[in-house]
Amino acid sequence: MNTQQISARLLEQRYCHYRDFAALVAAGPGEVQSFCAYWANLVRDEAFKEYTHRERRILRYRLSPGRQLQIDRNAAYTSTVTYAVNYRQGVNHLSYCEDGFIEHPLMRKVLATDLAIIGPCLDEQAYTIDIHQFRIRAEAYSSSPTTSGIHQDGLDWVFMHFIGECNTVPVVSEIFTHETEQSRVFSLPMAHFLETIVINDRGLYHRAAEVRPQTQSAPAWRDVLLVSLRRQSVDDEAASS
Repeated sequence: MNTQQISARLLEQRYCHYRDFAALVAAGPGEVQSFCAYWANLVRDEAFKEYTHRERRILRYRLSPGRQLQIDRNAAYTSTVTYAVNYRQGVNHLSYCEDGFIEHPLMRKVLATDLAIIGPCLDEQAYTIDIHQFRIRAEAYSSSPTTSGIHQDGLDWVFMHFIGECNTVPVVSEIFTHETEQSRVFSLPMAHFLETIVINDRGLYHRAAEVRPQTQSAPAWRDVLLVSLRRQSVDDEAASS
C-alpha cells in the first residue's frame, strides 16, 4: 500500500494495519539504530506507577488549518477521558523528548508520512499533535499492563508505531467497534520495526495485552511510538497563544 491507499482504507473502515511502514518511510539501517537508542533514556510515568511500569517522553506540535506545523514545548498532558484503573488523575507533567530525537531524520520522516496519510481524513481546522515515546517494562517474574483495557483516549486519530521489544511474550493489539469483547474486528501482535496500526479513536476502541517476560528470570520491555491528532479546543488555543 502507498499513502493514498492507506488513507482510503481509513476513510472506509476507520482503521488500518500496515506491516511495512519502515519501507514506506525508507528507513536506513544507521537511522534505525540511532532512532531506537532514544528509548533507552525515557522517564518513569509517575502518574501510572501504581498501575504499571511505563516510561515515556512527549513531543507536541500544533497543526494549523493551513497545515503548518509549530512545535509546542508544553509538556503538561491532560487526558479528556478517565480510565478505570489505579492512576493519578489530572495534569500529568511529562518529560519532553530530547532535541536529538526531535531533529532525527527518521522522526521527521515518520511524522511527514503520518500527516500525508491522515490529511484526507482531517477537517479544515487546527489540531494538536502529541507524540509519545513509550516503554512498558516488566521485571522478572512479573507483568505490566500496556493499556487500561478496551478503551478510547479522547482523540481523533492515533498512529501506533511498533519500535521493538526484549524478552516479551507476544503482545496482541486489538481493535473493537464497541466496548465489548464480542465486537473485536482486529487482533494481531506487532513484531516488525515501525509496523503500524492507525485507528479512528472517536469511532473505535482498542486494547493491547500486558508485557510479560518470555524468560521468567529476566526483565522484559516493549517500545512503541504513538502519534495522535486531536482537534484543538478553545482551551488549547488559549494555551498556545
